[in-house]
Order: sequence, then structure tokens, then C-alpha cells
Amino acid sequence: MSLENKTVIVTGASTGIGRETSIELGKIGMNVVIGNRNETLGNEVVDIIKSNGGNAKFLKTDVSIENDVKNLTQFALDEFGEFNYAFNNSGLLGDVEPISDQSPKDAGYIVDVNIKGVIYCLHYQIKEMLKYASKDCPCSIVNNSSILSHAGYPGLTVYSSTKHAVTGLTKGAAAECAESSIRVNAVGPGPIRTPMLEVPTEGHPEQFGGMVPMQRIGEPKEISDAVIWLFSENSSYVTGHTLMIDGGFCAK
Repeated sequence: MSLENKTVIVTGASTGIGRETSIELGKIGMNVVIGNRNETLGNEVVDIIKSNGGNAKFLKTDVSIENDVKNLTQFALDEFGEFNYAFNNSGLLGDVEPISDQSPKDAGYIVDVNIKGVIYCLHYQIKEMLKYASKDCPCSIVNNSSILSHAGYPGLTVYSSTKHAVTGLTKGAAAECAESSIRVNAVGPGPIRTPMLEVPTEGHPEQFGGMVPMQRIGEPKEISDAVIWLFSENSSYVTGHTLMIDGGFCAK
């Protein structure tokens, strides 16, 4: 079944993986509904998709606010009638520091974005998809987890814990939806060339390449290709899985 003319919601689409994935989804003919906090960058992605001949809409959205997520879901319905796909990509890294030094307020906001944001997205997305999902109209949701959903990393304890939670949310939602023609999976990126990775490396993300068996960091398109595969019927028997895209990092 082709993804062309199908509608997808993408959160956190203004930079990095979300930006690349939104552009690639537009290229294959999907209607892309973008939700993120930065209005200027969000509309910039919309313009790029349209310049490539695609169709996209933007709504300013903070996934840590339940009503924003509810409004984004309704916005997609109002614009396109229904949506069959979602990439819950929004995430926050936070400062790289020991948990003993991290302020509870900062840690709480990371939890609000990375965990509560995914909970809100899954709640409203699945609630709508259950109304029309069927064998002839399958739906697929992909969450953005991390290689740190399987391990800890000094200085990123809170971030890592939130990604463990995303993997758990993915498994639970997949089990609940398994008989409803709704698949729920996640991608687990390793070190990827994104603005987020520049934070702990002071602008030199390539230094992470030495930690990866393939001896390089990944590119955003390598994640977007996996998201598209998880949306497609080529992965029709895959649900509840977190696909590690990490150059072999988790194989060590």
C-alpha cells in the first residue's frame, strides 16, 4: 500500500531528525502536519516541502502541554480528514551533567517533553485512529527513542531514563493496538549528525564516531529511511519494536 496522499503528524520537525524526516515524507507524497515550538523554523520546513512539490501544514506546538497536542491532532483532522501515521519525534537532551548537579526543575521539563509528550501524542493519535483503522486502512506510529533506552551514559541520566520510558510506552501501546490494525514502533538512533549532538561535543559531533563499531556517526536520512520503512507495509508484521540505528553501537 502506497504512502502517497496519506497524512502524517510529525512533532519536533524544525531541526535534525524531525526536519529531515518531514522533508523525505513530503517527497514521497505524504501530507505532512508539523508541530513544534519554533514557528519560524517550522514554517521553513513547510516551505521546503512545498518547494519540492509536496503538501505540508504547520501548527505551533509544545508537546509538554496536553492541550497543544490535542489541538495538533484536531488540526490534522480539520486539514486532511484523517491521519494514518505519526512520528513522535520531539525530544529534549538537557545539559550534560551528573544528576547530583542537575536542577530538579530542568530534569522535570525533560520528563515533561520526552515522556509526557509521547503519552499525550499516543493518547490522542490512537484515540482517533481507532475510529477508522482496518486491514484496508492500516495505521502506524513511530516514536523516537535512543540507544540510551538500553544503557546509561554519564551526564545524561535523566535523558536516558526518559528514553527507557519511550521504549516501554511503545511496547505497551503496541500490545494494546495489536488487534486494531495500528502498529506502534520506535527508532533508536545512535550518534546522528544533528544540532542536538553538537551540544555535548561543543560543535564536533564526529568525535562520537570512535565509539561506534562502524567508526562514523549517522546521518539524519538514515533515520528517516527507517521511519518510512516502519510506516510502510514492508514492515507489516513489526510492532512493539525499537529499531536501533546505531552503526552497531548496541552490538558491543
